[in-house]
Amino acid sequence: MSYPRDPKSRSLPLRPLTRRRFVMGGLAGLALTACNSGSSNRNADGSIDDPDLTPDPMPEPEPIPDTEVPGPMMPRGLHASLVGDSHTSRAVTWFTDGEDAPVSWLEYSSFDIGLDEFSIQDDGFEFSVEASTMETTGIESFTHRANAEGIDPDRPLRYRVGSDEGGWSPVYVIMPSPRDEWSFIHFGDHGVGELPQLVTAEIMRTPADLLMLAGDLSYANGDQPIWDLWFEQMEPLLARRITMAAPGNHEQKDFGGDAFKNRFTHPDKPLSSPFGSGDLGSAFYSFDFNRVHFLVTTAGALIEDGTLPEELINIEADLANAALRRLRGEIDFIIVMQHFTIWTDQLDRSPANFTLVALEENIFIRYGVDIVIVGHDHVYQRSTAMALGLPNPLGYVQMLVGTGGASIRLFDDNGPQIWSESTFVGIGFARYVVSKGKIKIEYIAAPPMDMSDLGRQYSEGIFEVQDSVEINAKSLLACSQCAMPARGPETLMQNFEAIAAHTRHRNRHALKHCG
Repeated sequence: MSYPRDPKSRSLPLRPLTRRRFVMGGLAGLALTACNSGSSNRNADGSIDDPDLTPDPMPEPEPIPDTEVPGPMMPRGLHASLVGDSHTSRAVTWFTDGEDAPVSWLEYSSFDIGLDEFSIQDDGFEFSVEASTMETTGIESFTHRANAEGIDPDRPLRYRVGSDEGGWSPVYVIMPSPRDEWSFIHFGDHGVGELPQLVTAEIMRTPADLLMLAGDLSYANGDQPIWDLWFEQMEPLLARRITMAAPGNHEQKDFGGDAFKNRFTHPDKPLSSPFGSGDLGSAFYSFDFNRVHFLVTTAGALIEDGTLPEELINIEADLANAALRRLRGEIDFIIVMQHFTIWTDQLDRSPANFTLVALEENIFIRYGVDIVIVGHDHVYQRSTAMALGLPNPLGYVQMLVGTGGASIRLFDDNGPQIWSESTFVGIGFARYVVSKGKIKIEYIAAPPMDMSDLGRQYSEGIFEVQDSVEINAKSLLACSQCAMPARGPETLMQNFEAIAAHTRHRNRHALKHCG
């Protein structure tokens, strides 16, 4: 539990306002605008009004170095997420190295917009909560997680993590979640090379209140220090924006997905006990952000952990409940995120896992899912509203954004299928601006140097809006038709042996064609 702190207790020591601190002093103001969902400085054609904002391979802004308090077990890899209400809670996860784990803390305070940078960085903290600690999977480190609850929903949050014994992180700021218009960014298939860092740098310059990562994040593939490098590169972004992630097939190669579950903090499974099971690293979960309900699934990426039957029952129950809540007017949209596509036109990625896809699509259509956001295929492809691979105004829109920079792929020579409405080859991300009853989507991307095998390994990083679309909430009649009772295991599991066999085959096929 959290409790008030003496503002003078464990506060950062006052330091002179050095030239470095003076130069960086504008970063607080930048954070207050760059992480908000207000208007972007990007024009409709993707250009940027400020000519000084040219692409940069490294994320900006960087943490201010002299806000750290050095120690032998320094916190690293900070990232924020949600396990509770999107307005009044923030979870933070981080790591420390060594054979022993310090008793670590999350210290935090809300503050008024306009507070000067010096005070943001150096004032004491009003609240503190002790972190839970566990060994980090596959490496001699510790994972710490803590949840700040009951925060002021209308003011920014400043925080740091660590301990007097081990050292303290820089002070970071997370903006409050807007209640009316807000935005989120979605992409998958990232990594640690130059292309991923171009994407990260552009996202740092693009307003958003939430990040949704659709799997295949670090490409550690069992080499756990690569996870540490990925979090080091991503900390300037993930420590400032709420981030929710799904596992991909490459996460399966990290101890069967255990590294993913260990390193991220997510809500519990939808059908968990009301008292909670403490499974804050769940790989499938759901949450609300204002009037949007998100369900995150594994789509069988971690099938060897034995939880796919439980997950399918959870998907059915969660979406049935969401459809009923939408009919009652509590939410406007239902969005599902997973790594694997439902349909695809990327070269060498067919055939899909038809049995699992058939069951998933049956569930999505039954309960009127609005958007399915995915990765896996290293291309961009937006569908029209569709069902069963055919255009259908009552179906869902699939947003395939596997363009986080892991590699740049090509489309099948046969051309797009009838459901496909827009495609792009390159690197980039989708930004969704959500208001009551409406979601405006822009795909922001940069092309490769050229389409040759060598040229597709590089990009000049000139990002522009390549595609846009607007999606409206379903009508009351459509919502009423989707408010149906959840089905039981006898229906969902009747073909599970084939689903499991085909899912394993698909996963092997996917890894075979990863490059």
